[in-house]
Amino acid sequence: MIPIPAMTLVTSPVDGRVRSLVAPETLVRHGDVVATVEGAYGPSEIRAHCNGRVGGALAGASQAVSAGEGVLWVRR
Repeated sequence: MIPIPAMTLVTSPVDGRVRSLVAPETLVRHGDVVATVEGAYGPSEIRAHCNGRVGGALAGASQAVSAGEGVLWVRR
């Protein structure tokens, strides 16, 4: 059996454009801001749901994302 690392998907709460992302391998704690999405009503901060290390981005800077779409993932 192939081991799969424990990870948490961090999703956008709104439709908009990605304005900032935390760099891969950055240590984060529950509640830390890991990305910002600019929506119709201004910027929305996206916070980590767990402690861990940012594994990688699923969206790039200035990329359009929909509400619920993955923006990055965190290794626990």
